[in-house]
Amino acid sequence: MSPILSRNPLVEQVVSGKAAADLIAMLLSRQLPLTEEEYLEALVYLANNPEYREQARGLLDGLSAPTKSAYARKRQCDHRVAYFVMVDGLNRKDMDSISAVVHNQSLPAEFLEKIARHGDHAMLECLLENQIKLIAYPEIMSVMESNPVVDAFIGARIREIRNDYLSEAPGEEIPAEAVVEDLRQVIAREELEEPPPGEGEEPGNLIEQQTQTALQRINQMPVSERIKLALTGTKTERLILIRDANKLVSLAVIQSPKISEDEVMLVVRNRSVSGDIIQHIAANRDWTKNYNLVVELLNNPKTPVKDALGFIKKLHERDLRMLQANKNASPVIRGLALSFIQQRAKKRD
Repeated sequence: MSPILSRNPLVEQVVSGKAAADLIAMLLSRQLPLTEEEYLEALVYLANNPEYREQARGLLDGLSAPTKSAYARKRQCDHRVAYFVMVDGLNRKDMDSISAVVHNQSLPAEFLEKIARHGDHAMLECLLENQIKLIAYPEIMSVMESNPVVDAFIGARIREIRNDYLSEAPGEEIPAEAVVEDLRQVIAREELEEPPPGEGEEPGNLIEQQTQTALQRINQMPVSERIKLALTGTKTERLILIRDANKLVSLAVIQSPKISEDEVMLVVRNRSVSGDIIQHIAANRDWTKNYNLVVELLNNPKTPVKDALGFIKKLHERDLRMLQANKNASPVIRGLALSFIQQRAKKRD
């Protein structure tokens, strides 16, 4: 079970099964000071109790569809609650909820298998949009083919994905030199996944040894296995796979439910990463709440100008001046930084 999003102690009592009868009564009469999302989490768990199931499900039916779909989009959503949202979406034929589940890479492949088995034509078309998950877990496509609503169009798309990405031949080789240098710069001794080096052994040697071993293994993998590893693997494996020439592999790294903000920061600082990946990061509202990440995005010339325009207003004076002086940044962004500096100077005068 994944942890619930709410940190409200009232919700936590319900979820843990330790809620007193009077608290449950107030929940079922909607007298608790909870948000719609908190009611959603509490009621899904309460619905597992036969004594309260009918009432809880009635209240869940009354919660708004946008609340449910917004919940299922969240990377850290509770899987039991997301499963309810998916089943509810299938029953109601609510495409927003189904789309939220389909595009949330943190949810298990079994969720998509259920949509593949029971979804209508529009839901299956939506499912085909998540090529990363379909390639990593091709059994989803096999389940989809058993769905009676599959037509020639969907069948052709499935065959296309199989032909393009499910070859057993190794993918394009990732060069060792740049990868080892990246790892040498960003992995500290305490972050090593192997035991710490023995006396007299240099941590840099262990980093190189660990990276070379992982790289050799990855270079023997076909694209489908690399995509699955990007979603489920270790930090070292993700830092290698972000350099894969196949855009779906590097995109899977960024969409991995295991990737941290620190890793995203390293990706943004890496000027060899493709513009598609930088654009994906810039569009992620959760990540761009991080001020330091916004600074790094503005200093990366591959950040789309339309995103940078919104970010630059947030910068402190010191960072604006550093950005304006950074010759590697986009000339448009440097000019905007100078304009903001001048505007703020006029206001002070």
